[in-house]
Amino acid sequence: MYQHVQTLENYIVKEQKHKRNYPKDSMKVYDASVKIPSGVITGNYQQLGNYDECLQVKSGHGFTGKACSATVNFEIAKDNGKPRQPDIGDLLLNVAIASGYTKWKSGRSVNYEWMWCVPSSCNITDIQEAIELGLDPLKVEDRVDMVINVSCRTAETDQSVFDVTDWIYISTLAIFVVIIIASTSYDIAKQGHLSTLNRKDKKYILLTSFSIYTNGKNLLKTDRHRDTIKCLDGLRYISICWIIYGHTNYTEVVGVKMNLNEISQMHINWANMFVLNGNIITDTFFLISGVLMAYTILIKSEKNSQDQFDVISKLYVHRYLRLTPAYAMMIGFYATLFYKVSSGPHWDQWVGANRDYCRENWWLNLLYLNNYIHLPRICMSQSWYLATDMQLVWLSPIFLYPMLKFTREIFFWLVFALGLVISILIPFLITFCLGLNGTMLYYKDNTDLANVYIEIYTKVYSRYGSYIIGLALGYLLYKNRSRVLKIRLMYVTFGWLVAAVSGFFIFIYPRWMYFDDHRYNKLEASFYAGFHRQIFAFSISWLIFCCVHGYGGFVNQFLSWKGWVPFSKLTYSAYLCHYVFLLLEAGSVRTAGTISTMSILRSFFSNLCLTILLSVLWTLCFEMPFMTLDGIFFSHRRSQSKLISKPNQGKIFGSIDSSKEIYRSTEESSATIAQDSENAFNKKSNKDSMYDQDLKSDDRDDKCPFIFVIEAERDNSWAQLKNVHQNNGFDEDSDETFNRTETEKGIDCNYGSTVNENLIRKAESKELNQANDS
Repeated sequence: MYQHVQTLENYIVKEQKHKRNYPKDSMKVYDASVKIPSGVITGNYQQLGNYDECLQVKSGHGFTGKACSATVNFEIAKDNGKPRQPDIGDLLLNVAIASGYTKWKSGRSVNYEWMWCVPSSCNITDIQEAIELGLDPLKVEDRVDMVINVSCRTAETDQSVFDVTDWIYISTLAIFVVIIIASTSYDIAKQGHLSTLNRKDKKYILLTSFSIYTNGKNLLKTDRHRDTIKCLDGLRYISICWIIYGHTNYTEVVGVKMNLNEISQMHINWANMFVLNGNIITDTFFLISGVLMAYTILIKSEKNSQDQFDVISKLYVHRYLRLTPAYAMMIGFYATLFYKVSSGPHWDQWVGANRDYCRENWWLNLLYLNNYIHLPRICMSQSWYLATDMQLVWLSPIFLYPMLKFTREIFFWLVFALGLVISILIPFLITFCLGLNGTMLYYKDNTDLANVYIEIYTKVYSRYGSYIIGLALGYLLYKNRSRVLKIRLMYVTFGWLVAAVSGFFIFIYPRWMYFDDHRYNKLEASFYAGFHRQIFAFSISWLIFCCVHGYGGFVNQFLSWKGWVPFSKLTYSAYLCHYVFLLLEAGSVRTAGTISTMSILRSFFSNLCLTILLSVLWTLCFEMPFMTLDGIFFSHRRSQSKLISKPNQGKIFGSIDSSKEIYRSTEESSATIAQDSENAFNKKSNKDSMYDQDLKSDDRDDKCPFIFVIEAERDNSWAQLKNVHQNNGFDEDSDETFNRTETEKGIDCNYGSTVNENLIRKAESKELNQANDS
């Protein structure tokens, strides 16, 4: 090896002497080509030369510069165990420890990449034959072989040429721009006539659905509906940041770096496992999706008790129409304009490949089948999650039916237990039968990594365990949303300890699988593959449960901060958009850098800021407008109504048994409401009384976080107003007192001083019992 390197160096020196008599353009061609690099023994395997200098070569002799990247894949045969002398294969496999041949790994391959600048008259075949001839002495019979791939780019290649597909997407964008400008202009013009403006008029809502002004205000609002599980806002945004950080780390690691050998040592620092095993964070989204699915469906089914499955029957259409437009526009960007944004030595490898995949398989994405069909050529590599999540929604009635249909909870829990067992068994058996690793081990074996990704990682059967745990949690939160759960401090502490330890264990355990002396064990890998996602989901479920029921402490205060609300609304678009900047950076890189924690953090924060900016645009233009249109054309909102419990239930407004609750219009049942309210609250002071109850108003436009009961006199006037605190199980350590002021036009909401939650819990529990006794 060293003899060949020395020979090549002598050849270069000799060529340099002759270049003095060469034309200036020829000298540029030579200068832009790769030379003997430094840092090879630390992993500097990729040498890109000077890409831009090469493309700028324009000779008067009829040729231009052509940047040709040659990837040489050295394939090393497996060790047969017989004694032998170290050869070039050992050096190629691990040049950083070339003096320690005891760590030789068999059956591996090493990729070297060199960029040569050649005249445009040279074709790829000529270049490939020349490289094969020059490197042929490095082959070792039955030990080392090589595969050479050459790709070239010229200045003409980088020029933007628009085809029919590009113009279709540009035309679609132009139509959206016109609609958005018109809608925003109409909205701003209407703001000058606020006295006659009816914001609930369907015509006004339709014409302003694409308004940047209205959508921007809605995006920045931090108000939450009273049914909102507040801690999910912070949890959702932190999870997407974690995912972006993990993807940033991945693109940095597989990029052009001078110290690539350090990557294979990342697992030595246990803290890096939160990145190496960070793919499990996606299960947080599956869990949240299940929680919101069950919680929302159960609440909506209360208000459509005559046909509970009317909500489910519309579920598929609503979800598809709300998610697909923004998704489709991003697919179109990948397939058309993205390729024309920039260029670089690896532009075809990163961006060009995605363009080709999206033009070929876009329809699979829109059908949400891309995690099963043509997965190796998937359009938008992160889109497997969207397909899996949609498929989980398709399967959700299997678990929603027992929730809604059967009055006895045992039926739902039996279905849940069966589904949970199946979600464990399938990954367990696939891992055991195929001999796969228990999770994605990124630099152990590329073949096994690909098999885990294709057979387990992206499939719905390995993810629905987290989803149905979310369904079960949503069911529990719904059932207990009007109760004050009193849990002994010892049990709360024990639950937090178990959740924290088990979650930490799930992240850290694969660290041992990265070490060279770790022997593969089928049972170990299979057990981890079967159980780790479910255990992690249970840990996050405990966090959400405690936050909702007042046992979250500072964790709940942090996750429920109102500042998370706008960022939480951007989560979906951020997931769609963030890979644009990762691909842009990886494809346009010109020179080799070094990978370090600081370099990754710099890339992460820059990508995060750019992602937020693009996701704001995507949300305002393609997500929120279609959510509004969906609400106009497909949501059937009832007139304002009040919830009335059956006579044999307690006189407290709103039983938790949804099968025994009915809704009547306010006008038809005002007298009954007044009587029920008076029976429940006749001993209570209007100023100090607070009650924990299940009243859910149909007036979704009421932004006040308190539920109120009105005593109506026979003349239908507002006679008395009683404020009742409602905070979804007291999921904050402090709440705001609240005042409502009666006016001629309605009721005004005002916030007052804070109230200690513990005092609220004690007072409400005591007075709730007294009300039941009465």
